[in-house]
Amino acid sequence: MDPKVKTPVKGGADGDVLMLGTASWSKPGAEDRSLKYGWPDKNGKIARGGELPVWAIPQAVVFAAKEGYLSRSEMRRIAKGLVDVLARA
Repeated sequence: MDPKVKTPVKGGADGDVLMLGTASWSKPGAEDRSLKYGWPDKNGKIARGGELPVWAIPQAVVFAAKEGYLSRSEMRRIAKGLVDVLARA
């Protein structure tokens, strides 16, 4: 992945980040976008976990909610965050 923007993860370990950018599978000239979670390794460099296509994020959130992996308070936070973002659009 070629990260374009990063943000710290609230509630994550110190140094954990979310990254958005050009996907590692993107062919030259294409702009496939993905989301990645990163954390500092033992040397302080950012290790990168799995990469998720941006278009799959809504499905991943719904899947996690249906399977009971998200608490009601987490689902409320997601809903409120989306409403706030959409209200500014």
